[in-house]
Amino acid sequence: MHTTVQVKLNTTSEQKIALLDTLRVCNATADRISKVAFETQTFRQFDLHRLMYATLRDQIGLNSNHLIHAIAKVAHSYKLGREVCRVFRPTGAIELGRDLIAWRVEEQIVRITTTSGRLSLPFLCSPSQKELLQGKRSQPDLIYRDNEFYLNIPVRVEQQPLFDPQGAIGVDLGIVQIATDSEGHQYSGEPVRKLRKKCARLRKLLQPRKTRSARKHLQKARGRESRFVRDVNHCISKAMVQLAQLRQKALALETLTGIRGRGNGFSRAMRTELNSWAFHQLKLFIAYKCQRAGVPLIEVDPRYSSQTCSGCGHCEKGNRKSQESFECLCCGLRLNADVNAALNLKTRAELSVCLMFRKEAVASA
Repeated sequence: MHTTVQVKLNTTSEQKIALLDTLRVCNATADRISKVAFETQTFRQFDLHRLMYATLRDQIGLNSNHLIHAIAKVAHSYKLGREVCRVFRPTGAIELGRDLIAWRVEEQIVRITTTSGRLSLPFLCSPSQKELLQGKRSQPDLIYRDNEFYLNIPVRVEQQPLFDPQGAIGVDLGIVQIATDSEGHQYSGEPVRKLRKKCARLRKLLQPRKTRSARKHLQKARGRESRFVRDVNHCISKAMVQLAQLRQKALALETLTGIRGRGNGFSRAMRTELNSWAFHQLKLFIAYKCQRAGVPLIEVDPRYSSQTCSGCGHCEKGNRKSQESFECLCCGLRLNADVNAALNLKTRAELSVCLMFRKEAVASA
């Protein structure tokens, strides 16, 4: 499997100017190629290369590798649709081929070819990222964001073989509790809700002012919420996968679709909560961490899991007394509602695992 490592480049003012000029020239070249491609309806990379390479090489004087990647960028963009002429941001990301970049990972230095020549740039990364970079790397992307330069490097990671699960751990996703597993562990969503409210108040206060100071504060705060939520999701997914690996059990997640549509009848505040809920990101983080750790991941139908008793199986809407409490009207079982739902997901996942292994046994016989 592949994962992406992002490192930050430490640049001087002269190096930053050189990198910015490279981005602008490459994207301006891509715009020019895109215009010709749209006018002539030539969209294949090979045909665009034959049509544009020699002319642009003589006129622009751009490095041949940068030019080849600009042609490839245009060809790939038209795979999304050919109805309109594609236009590229002046500081949009560009791909760096093998001849445009050289690595000295141990010294944390990278050499990049720009329009002003070859630059030697130090980069920042964590020890785990450094270990990944020493493996097999693919062509990185040079990105300019918030006045800083980054490299996004796809690296190959060895995928562990899936172990035979000795049961399953059900995971119920929610808003008050971001996640609750069938082992009784709960991951609160209160820190995320507090930060979201704080960021919303700040935007509401500063956006109408339209002063230089207000814009400066908004720019500084931009992305703070998404970075915090991303970090929380990383921590939760890591803890869950480590627990499943320790217990030698599969992870069972609920299949959730149509969340936005289901919130149409709710209040505005509740719709805002649902629309900003990053459960899909959490599921993606759990999925790729499971792949790296060899933990089986099962998706389970969650319908009526919050209304069904995990003890006797009685299903009734009245069983769910409130957001937090569950009390079965048939057998009297009292549980935290999220834990009860997670136990139901666990039972359904274990049943599906048994059926899967039974089918494999029949097929092999």
